[in-house]
This record gives sequence, C-alpha cells and structure tokens, in this order.
Amino acid sequence: MFSTKSSIVLSLAAAAMLILGFGLKVQAQQEYQQEGQQQQYQQEMMQQQAPEVDVSDAELDQVADAYQAVTEVRERFQQELGEVSDPEKAQELQQQAGEEMVEAVEAQGLDVQTYNQVMEAAQVDEELRNQLLERLEGIQ
Repeated sequence: MFSTKSSIVLSLAAAAMLILGFGLKVQAQQEYQQEGQQQQYQQEMMQQQAPEVDVSDAELDQVADAYQAVTEVRERFQQELGEVSDPEKAQELQQQAGEEMVEAVEAQGLDVQTYNQVMEAAQVDEELRNQLLERLEGIQ
C-alpha cells in the first residue's frame, strides 16, 4: 500500500508528466491525439460540479505563490526534457520535477491535497478563478 505522501508524490508526478508532455518528442499524430485527449479532459473537468472549497484570503495568497513556484519548476524541467532523448533519463527528470513541485507547494505552507482542491475548484468556479488570477497578476 502506498503512504499518503507517496500517493501525493505519484499524483503530482502524474500531473507533471501531463504538464511536461512526457518530455519526449513524438510524431505529429501522437501530439494531435494527446492534445485532443487533454482538451476532452479539460472539458470534462469544467463540466463537473465545483467542489465546495472554503478558501481564506491568506490561503488563496499561498495557493497563488505555490502556483508561481510550481510553474517555475515546470518551465525549467520542460526545457531540460526538450533536450533529452533517453526515456529513462526523461522519467528521472519527471520524477524529480514532481518532487520539486511538491516541495514548492509545501514551502508555501500548503499540503498538496489542499493546493489541488483549490486549483480544481478554480477551474469551474469563476469567482475563485478571478480572485486567484488577481493575486497572480500581483506576483508578476
């Protein structure tokens, strides 16, 4: 059985793999299919009922800071993965990216589950999304 921490790392690592596009160059057909699948997934997520998340202003600030940090990790690893052709090295980088993303979230005083809940809610809750976007604009 996986521990909660392991499950979170694996969950975030899986998300990182989606975000990073698996770090391997693929044929145009595969890219097209993946893009279609991602769009379908995003549409399904948007159609789901917004989870009830009560987020304080302080927590929303933490989520915005964590999002910024996770984005920096993602961009750094995305560049590194673009230069890698060895699947094993790509997998190692993806795992490292997932771990660093977890650390980035936890460094903001959040647990990954809370961060993910707020991010999922922001996808379907326009008011929450706008509040988060305002904070992100203030960071940049």
